[in-house]
Amino acid sequence: MEQRGILIRRTLPAEMEARRTALQAALGKFGLDAKAEGKDNQGQMSRIPWVRWFSTSRSPSATSGWYVVYLFHPDGSGVSLCLSHGSTQIVGTGFVNRSDAEVAELMRWAASVLGSEFGADPGVRLGVELGTFDLARGYERTTVASKFYPKGRIPPDDVLFADLVRFMSPLAKLYAAQEAGIAPGSISAEMQGLYDDLEKLASPIKDRPRGQGRLSAPLRKLVELHAMTIAERWLRDEGFEYKNVSTTDSCDFRARRGGEDWVIEVKGTTGGLTSVLLTRNEVALHRAGHPLNALLVVHGIRLLEGETSPKGGDLAVFSPWRLEDDRLSALAFEYRLPT
Repeated sequence: MEQRGILIRRTLPAEMEARRTALQAALGKFGLDAKAEGKDNQGQMSRIPWVRWFSTSRSPSATSGWYVVYLFHPDGSGVSLCLSHGSTQIVGTGFVNRSDAEVAELMRWAASVLGSEFGADPGVRLGVELGTFDLARGYERTTVASKFYPKGRIPPDDVLFADLVRFMSPLAKLYAAQEAGIAPGSISAEMQGLYDDLEKLASPIKDRPRGQGRLSAPLRKLVELHAMTIAERWLRDEGFEYKNVSTTDSCDFRARRGGEDWVIEVKGTTGGLTSVLLTRNEVALHRAGHPLNALLVVHGIRLLEGETSPKGGDLAVFSPWRLEDDRLSALAFEYRLPT
Protein backbone atom coordinates (compact mmCIF):
# COMPACT_ATOMS: atom_id res chain seq x y z
CA MET A 1 0.00 0.00 0.00
CA GLU A 2 2.92 2.32 0.68
CA GLN A 3 4.29 1.67 -2.80
CA ARG A 4 0.88 2.33 -4.28
CA GLY A 5 0.71 5.66 -2.50
CA ILE A 6 4.11 6.68 -3.85
CA LEU A 7 3.09 5.65 -7.37
CA ILE A 8 -0.21 7.57 -7.28
CA ARG A 9 0.83 10.68 -5.39
CA ARG A 10 4.36 11.15 -6.73
CA THR A 11 5.54 8.95 -9.58
CA LEU A 12 2.67 9.25 -12.05
CA PRO A 13 2.06 13.00 -11.48
CA ALA A 14 5.82 13.54 -11.94
CA GLU A 15 5.72 11.61 -15.23
CA MET A 16 2.88 13.83 -16.45
CA GLU A 17 4.61 17.00 -15.29
CA ALA A 18 7.73 15.93 -17.19
CA ARG A 19 5.59 16.03 -20.35
CA ARG A 20 3.99 19.35 -19.42
CA THR A 21 4.98 21.15 -22.64
CA ALA A 22 3.12 18.74 -24.91
CA LEU A 23 0.09 18.51 -22.62
CA GLN A 24 -0.14 22.29 -22.32
CA ALA A 25 0.10 22.66 -26.08
CA ALA A 26 -2.71 20.13 -26.55
CA LEU A 27 -4.95 22.15 -24.20
CA GLY A 28 -4.08 25.45 -25.87
CA LYS A 29 -4.66 28.52 -23.72
CA PHE A 30 -6.40 26.34 -21.14
CA GLY A 31 -3.11 24.55 -20.45
CA LEU A 32 -1.34 27.60 -19.06
CA ASP A 33 -2.35 26.78 -15.48
CA ALA A 34 -2.67 23.02 -15.91
CA LYS A 35 -1.04 20.54 -13.56
CA ALA A 36 -1.09 16.93 -12.38
CA GLU A 37 -2.44 15.62 -9.08
CA GLY A 38 -2.77 12.15 -7.60
CA LYS A 39 -4.72 10.87 -4.63
CA ASP A 40 -5.18 7.52 -2.97
CA ASN A 41 -6.48 8.35 0.46
CA GLN A 42 -9.37 10.13 2.14
CA GLY A 43 -9.06 9.25 5.81
CA GLN A 44 -8.23 5.70 4.77
CA MET A 45 -6.91 4.24 1.53
CA SER A 46 -9.31 4.95 -1.31
CA ARG A 47 -10.87 2.08 -3.19
CA ILE A 48 -10.41 4.01 -6.44
CA PRO A 49 -7.09 5.86 -6.50
CA TRP A 50 -6.73 8.44 -9.26
CA VAL A 51 -4.29 10.74 -11.04
CA ARG A 52 -5.66 13.70 -12.98
CA TRP A 53 -4.54 16.48 -15.34
CA PHE A 54 -6.58 19.67 -15.07
CA SER A 55 -6.74 23.46 -15.27
CA THR A 56 -6.42 24.82 -11.74
CA SER A 57 -8.76 27.75 -12.49
CA ARG A 58 -11.46 25.60 -14.09
CA SER A 59 -11.23 22.61 -11.75
CA PRO A 60 -9.75 23.83 -8.45
CA SER A 61 -10.58 20.52 -6.79
CA ALA A 62 -11.45 17.00 -7.89
CA THR A 63 -15.05 17.64 -6.77
CA SER A 64 -15.54 20.49 -9.25
CA GLY A 65 -15.11 21.03 -12.96
CA TRP A 66 -13.85 18.86 -15.82
CA TYR A 67 -10.54 17.03 -16.12
CA VAL A 68 -8.79 14.03 -17.63
CA VAL A 69 -8.14 11.36 -15.03
CA TYR A 70 -6.72 7.85 -14.64
CA LEU A 71 -9.16 5.85 -12.49
CA PHE A 72 -7.72 2.63 -11.08
CA HIS A 73 -10.34 -0.13 -10.94
CA PRO A 74 -11.04 -1.32 -7.39
CA ASP A 75 -10.89 -5.00 -8.38
CA GLY A 76 -7.33 -4.57 -9.72
CA SER A 77 -8.41 -5.43 -13.27
CA GLY A 78 -6.78 -2.37 -14.81
CA VAL A 79 -6.98 1.38 -15.18
CA SER A 80 -9.20 3.66 -17.27
CA LEU A 81 -8.24 6.96 -18.85
CA CYS A 82 -11.35 9.12 -18.44
CA LEU A 83 -12.82 12.48 -19.36
CA SER A 84 -14.77 13.24 -16.20
CA HIS A 85 -16.45 15.84 -14.03
CA GLY A 86 -16.34 16.05 -10.25
CA SER A 87 -18.87 13.51 -8.99
CA THR A 88 -19.38 14.76 -5.43
CA GLN A 89 -19.98 17.99 -3.57
CA ILE A 90 -18.88 19.07 -0.12
CA VAL A 91 -21.89 19.34 2.20
CA GLY A 92 -21.06 20.25 5.78
CA THR A 93 -18.03 18.17 6.67
CA GLY A 94 -18.63 15.35 4.18
CA PHE A 95 -19.07 14.52 0.52
CA VAL A 96 -22.35 13.69 -1.20
CA ASN A 97 -23.01 12.59 -4.77
CA ARG A 98 -24.39 15.17 -7.17
CA SER A 99 -28.10 14.87 -7.81
CA ASP A 100 -29.41 12.79 -10.72
CA ALA A 101 -30.86 15.92 -12.31
CA GLU A 102 -27.58 17.82 -12.14
CA VAL A 103 -25.58 14.90 -13.49
CA ALA A 104 -28.04 14.35 -16.34
CA GLU A 105 -27.78 18.02 -17.31
CA LEU A 106 -23.98 17.91 -17.21
CA MET A 107 -23.80 14.79 -19.38
CA ARG A 108 -26.34 16.11 -21.92
CA TRP A 109 -24.40 19.34 -22.16
CA ALA A 110 -21.05 17.58 -22.59
CA ALA A 111 -22.50 15.33 -25.31
CA SER A 112 -23.83 18.37 -27.19
CA VAL A 113 -20.44 20.13 -26.98
CA LEU A 114 -18.36 17.11 -28.00
CA GLY A 115 -20.65 15.65 -30.66
CA SER A 116 -18.83 12.81 -32.44
CA GLU A 117 -15.45 13.70 -30.90
CA PHE A 118 -14.67 10.07 -30.03
CA GLY A 119 -16.51 8.47 -32.95
CA ALA A 120 -13.33 7.49 -34.79
CA ASP A 121 -11.63 5.95 -31.72
CA PRO A 122 -12.63 2.27 -31.46
CA GLY A 123 -10.78 1.89 -28.15
CA VAL A 124 -12.78 4.66 -26.49
CA ARG A 125 -16.17 3.91 -24.96
CA LEU A 126 -18.87 6.18 -23.63
CA GLY A 127 -18.86 6.27 -19.84
CA VAL A 128 -16.86 3.86 -17.70
CA GLU A 129 -17.51 0.72 -15.62
CA LEU A 130 -15.73 0.52 -12.28
CA GLY A 131 -17.76 -1.61 -9.91
CA THR A 132 -20.88 -1.74 -7.81
CA PHE A 133 -20.25 0.32 -4.68
CA ASP A 134 -21.35 3.95 -4.21
CA LEU A 135 -18.09 5.74 -5.05
CA ALA A 136 -17.73 3.74 -8.26
CA ARG A 137 -21.25 4.66 -9.33
CA GLY A 138 -20.51 8.30 -8.63
CA TYR A 139 -17.48 8.26 -10.94
CA GLU A 140 -19.40 6.33 -13.59
CA ARG A 141 -22.26 8.84 -13.66
CA THR A 142 -19.94 11.80 -14.32
CA THR A 143 -17.59 10.26 -16.89
CA VAL A 144 -18.20 11.15 -20.53
CA ALA A 145 -15.76 8.71 -22.16
CA SER A 146 -12.95 6.34 -21.20
CA LYS A 147 -10.28 3.99 -22.51
CA PHE A 148 -9.52 0.84 -20.52
CA TYR A 149 -6.05 -0.66 -20.08
CA PRO A 150 -6.28 -4.19 -18.64
CA LYS A 151 -3.80 -5.48 -16.10
CA GLY A 152 -0.98 -7.37 -17.77
CA ARG A 153 -1.57 -5.64 -21.13
CA ILE A 154 -0.63 -2.05 -20.39
CA PRO A 155 0.72 -0.49 -23.63
CA PRO A 156 4.15 1.18 -23.94
CA ASP A 157 4.69 4.67 -22.55
CA ASP A 158 4.53 6.36 -25.96
CA VAL A 159 1.09 4.85 -26.62
CA LEU A 160 -0.17 5.82 -23.17
CA PHE A 161 1.08 9.35 -23.66
CA ALA A 162 -0.47 9.63 -27.13
CA ASP A 163 -3.82 8.62 -25.64
CA LEU A 164 -3.42 11.16 -22.84
CA VAL A 165 -2.71 13.91 -25.36
CA ARG A 166 -5.71 12.74 -27.41
CA PHE A 167 -8.00 13.33 -24.43
CA MET A 168 -6.81 16.95 -24.13
CA SER A 169 -8.74 18.06 -27.21
CA PRO A 170 -12.22 17.24 -25.86
CA LEU A 171 -11.24 18.67 -22.47
CA ALA A 172 -10.25 21.92 -24.21
CA LYS A 173 -13.63 21.95 -25.99
CA LEU A 174 -15.45 21.68 -22.67
CA TYR A 175 -13.33 24.46 -21.16
CA ALA A 176 -13.94 26.66 -24.22
CA ALA A 177 -17.70 26.12 -23.99
CA GLN A 178 -17.63 27.03 -20.32
CA GLU A 179 -15.62 30.15 -21.05
CA ALA A 180 -18.22 31.20 -23.62
CA GLY A 181 -20.95 30.68 -21.03
CA ILE A 182 -22.38 27.66 -22.86
CA ALA A 183 -22.70 25.54 -19.76
CA PRO A 184 -25.31 24.47 -17.21
CA GLY A 185 -25.66 27.26 -14.65
CA SER A 186 -22.81 29.31 -16.08
CA ILE A 187 -22.76 33.04 -16.77
CA SER A 188 -22.58 33.97 -20.44
CA ALA A 189 -19.94 36.26 -21.86
CA GLU A 190 -22.58 38.94 -22.40
CA MET A 191 -23.78 38.75 -18.80
CA GLN A 192 -20.25 38.88 -17.44
CA GLY A 193 -19.53 41.93 -19.57
CA LEU A 194 -22.62 43.65 -18.22
CA TYR A 195 -21.57 42.82 -14.67
CA ASP A 196 -18.24 44.49 -15.41
CA ASP A 197 -20.02 47.59 -16.72
CA LEU A 198 -22.18 47.81 -13.59
CA GLU A 199 -19.12 47.53 -11.36
CA LYS A 200 -17.38 50.27 -13.29
CA LEU A 201 -20.38 52.55 -12.82
CA ALA A 202 -20.48 51.81 -9.09
CA SER A 203 -16.70 52.15 -8.55
CA PRO A 204 -15.20 54.01 -11.52
CA ILE A 205 -11.79 54.57 -9.92
CA LYS A 206 -11.12 50.88 -9.35
CA ASP A 207 -8.98 49.17 -11.96
CA ARG A 208 -10.40 45.71 -12.57
CA PRO A 209 -8.65 43.37 -15.00
CA ARG A 210 -10.89 42.01 -17.72
CA GLY A 211 -11.37 38.29 -17.34
CA GLN A 212 -11.62 35.64 -19.98
CA GLY A 213 -14.80 35.18 -21.95
CA ARG A 214 -16.21 38.71 -21.65
CA LEU A 215 -17.71 40.51 -24.64
CA SER A 216 -17.19 44.22 -25.18
CA ALA A 217 -20.19 46.51 -25.57
CA PRO A 218 -19.82 46.72 -29.39
CA LEU A 219 -19.71 42.93 -29.68
CA ARG A 220 -22.71 42.56 -27.38
CA LYS A 221 -24.58 44.94 -29.67
CA LEU A 222 -23.79 42.78 -32.69
CA VAL A 223 -25.11 39.72 -30.86
CA GLU A 224 -28.29 41.58 -29.89
CA LEU A 225 -28.94 42.73 -33.48
CA HIS A 226 -28.44 39.17 -34.75
CA ALA A 227 -30.99 37.94 -32.20
CA MET A 228 -33.45 40.65 -33.30
CA THR A 229 -33.24 39.43 -36.90
CA ILE A 230 -34.04 35.87 -35.85
CA ALA A 231 -36.88 37.13 -33.63
CA GLU A 232 -38.45 39.01 -36.57
CA ARG A 233 -38.50 35.78 -38.55
CA TRP A 234 -40.38 34.08 -35.70
CA LEU A 235 -42.88 36.95 -35.45
CA ARG A 236 -43.64 36.70 -39.17
CA ASP A 237 -44.00 32.92 -39.03
CA GLU A 238 -46.39 33.22 -36.07
CA GLY A 239 -48.63 35.66 -37.92
CA PHE A 240 -47.82 38.81 -35.93
CA GLU A 241 -47.85 42.34 -37.20
CA TYR A 242 -45.02 44.02 -35.37
CA LYS A 243 -42.94 47.14 -34.88
CA ASN A 244 -39.38 47.42 -33.59
CA VAL A 245 -39.58 49.76 -30.58
CA SER A 246 -36.26 48.79 -28.95
CA THR A 247 -34.92 52.36 -29.07
CA THR A 248 -37.98 53.98 -27.49
CA ASP A 249 -39.80 51.46 -25.25
CA SER A 250 -38.92 49.06 -22.45
CA CYS A 251 -39.37 46.12 -24.83
CA ASP A 252 -38.05 45.17 -28.25
CA PHE A 253 -41.23 44.69 -30.27
CA ARG A 254 -44.85 45.76 -30.01
CA ALA A 255 -46.87 43.14 -31.85
CA ARG A 256 -50.48 42.51 -32.73
CA ARG A 257 -52.33 39.31 -33.61
CA GLY A 258 -55.98 38.42 -33.58
CA GLY A 259 -56.92 41.88 -32.37
CA GLU A 260 -54.70 41.60 -29.29
CA ASP A 261 -51.61 43.64 -28.45
CA TRP A 262 -48.46 41.82 -27.39
CA VAL A 263 -45.20 42.82 -25.72
CA ILE A 264 -42.11 41.00 -27.02
CA GLU A 265 -38.67 40.89 -25.37
CA VAL A 266 -35.60 39.59 -27.25
CA LYS A 267 -32.27 38.49 -25.77
CA GLY A 268 -29.23 37.18 -27.61
CA THR A 269 -26.31 35.28 -26.12
CA THR A 270 -23.26 33.30 -27.19
CA GLY A 271 -23.94 31.15 -24.14
CA GLY A 272 -26.63 28.67 -23.28
CA LEU A 273 -30.06 29.00 -21.69
CA THR A 274 -28.81 30.17 -18.32
CA SER A 275 -29.88 33.74 -17.51
CA VAL A 276 -30.73 37.09 -19.09
CA LEU A 277 -30.39 40.64 -17.83
CA LEU A 278 -33.57 42.65 -17.30
CA THR A 279 -34.11 46.27 -16.38
CA ARG A 280 -36.63 47.34 -13.76
CA ASN A 281 -38.84 48.79 -16.47
CA GLU A 282 -38.74 45.58 -18.51
CA VAL A 283 -39.86 43.57 -15.50
CA ALA A 284 -42.73 45.97 -14.78
CA LEU A 285 -43.84 46.07 -18.41
CA HIS A 286 -43.94 42.30 -18.87
CA ARG A 287 -45.69 41.72 -15.59
CA ALA A 288 -48.37 44.16 -16.69
CA GLY A 289 -48.54 42.63 -20.17
CA HIS A 290 -48.84 38.98 -19.10
CA PRO A 291 -50.21 36.74 -20.60
CA LEU A 292 -49.97 38.61 -23.91
CA ASN A 293 -46.19 38.70 -23.80
CA ALA A 294 -43.19 36.64 -24.85
CA LEU A 295 -39.46 36.29 -24.19
CA LEU A 296 -37.40 35.17 -27.20
CA VAL A 297 -33.88 34.02 -26.34
CA VAL A 298 -31.46 33.29 -29.18
CA HIS A 299 -28.67 31.24 -27.59
CA GLY A 300 -25.50 29.63 -28.87
CA ILE A 301 -24.77 32.49 -31.27
CA ARG A 302 -21.28 32.08 -32.76
CA LEU A 303 -18.99 35.11 -32.80
CA LEU A 304 -15.37 34.19 -33.39
CA GLU A 305 -12.50 36.42 -32.37
CA GLY A 306 -11.94 39.17 -34.95
CA GLU A 307 -15.32 38.62 -36.62
CA THR A 308 -18.09 41.21 -36.84
CA SER A 309 -20.82 38.99 -38.28
CA PRO A 310 -22.52 36.69 -35.73
CA LYS A 311 -23.77 33.36 -37.02
CA GLY A 312 -26.22 30.69 -36.01
CA GLY A 313 -28.07 30.49 -32.74
CA ASP A 314 -31.09 28.52 -31.52
CA LEU A 315 -34.35 30.23 -30.61
CA ALA A 316 -36.10 29.46 -27.32
CA VAL A 317 -39.58 30.92 -26.88
CA PHE A 318 -41.21 31.60 -23.51
CA SER A 319 -44.81 32.57 -24.17
CA PRO A 320 -46.74 33.58 -22.24
CA TRP A 321 -43.83 34.75 -20.11
CA ARG A 322 -44.58 34.92 -16.39
CA LEU A 323 -41.77 36.46 -14.36
CA GLU A 324 -41.34 34.53 -11.11
CA ASP A 325 -39.85 36.25 -8.07
CA ASP A 326 -37.60 33.33 -7.14
CA ARG A 327 -35.92 33.52 -10.56
CA LEU A 328 -35.05 37.22 -10.28
CA SER A 329 -31.77 38.32 -8.69
CA ALA A 330 -30.70 41.90 -8.02
CA LEU A 331 -27.44 42.87 -9.71
CA ALA A 332 -27.30 46.48 -8.51
CA PHE A 333 -29.16 48.86 -6.20
CA GLU A 334 -29.95 52.53 -6.35
CA TYR A 335 -29.33 54.19 -2.97
CA ARG A 336 -30.93 57.56 -2.43
CA LEU A 337 -28.56 59.74 -0.45
CA PRO A 338 -29.87 61.62 2.59
CA THR A 339 -30.17 65.36 2.14
